[in-house]
Amino acid sequence: MARKRTKKDKKKLSDCLAEILSLDVSGEEHTEFLKAFGVAENRTDNKTLIMARLCEKAKSGDISAIKEVRAIMNENENQDFGVIAEIIEAVKNVG
Repeated sequence: MARKRTKKDKKKLSDCLAEILSLDVSGEEHTEFLKAFGVAENRTDNKTLIMARLCEKAKSGDISAIKEVRAIMNENENQDFGVIAEIIEAVKNVG
């Protein structure tokens, strides 16, 4: 029987995900995508890849992606996103 996840379990999962997101992307396809998107080589982690893919969807007119980008920016108004912020700002002007 599955047990309920405790706060400790959730923290472990969150820490695990944070570590994975901070790792450099693997695979030439992902590296080339980020390079073409204008991301500096020293910023090619999984978090940036996910955000860039989300922004790509938003740029193509995907309404749910546009809403998600706006929600992320609104939740984190005071956080410095660096290159991701530049990408997201461009997307915000799409809709």
